Amino acid sequence: MMPESPANLTGLWHGQYSYPIAARAPVPFAANLIEAEDRLGGSITERAMLGRVKGRSLYATINGMRAGSAVSFMKLYEAHSGPYTRVSYEGVLSADGLEIDGEWSASGWSGRFLMIRAGGLRTTARKSSEERV
Repeated sequence: MMPESPANLTGLWHGQYSYPIAARAPVPFAANLIEAEDRLGGSITERAMLGRVKGRSLYATINGMRAGSAVSFMKLYEAHSGPYTRVSYEGVLSADGLEIDGEWSASGWSGRFLMIRAGGLRTTARKSSEERV
């Protein structure tokens, strides 16, 4: 499946977020983004790594916006998903539209996150090989 234009964030993204404590492993997640004009919506699925819900799948909705390369959204977990219910994300979209890199924060904690557009590496490799022909 080809991703939409880099001008639009709609599509599947794979990512991970990291805690500020080195002993905690980064947490992978999948995000399904929907962008309409400057508004962002969608959902995130991840595996719980801590607490009473460790090992379970967690689901969250997102609500946010994009202004140029600046991307921000609030991740709202379903009830009883773990220690946080709301997590704020602030990031920057890469010039090629394939990555969003930034920082998350929740309840006094913060850390880094990175999201990569699904199919982005294959698309980039295909464009590079086409340019050489």
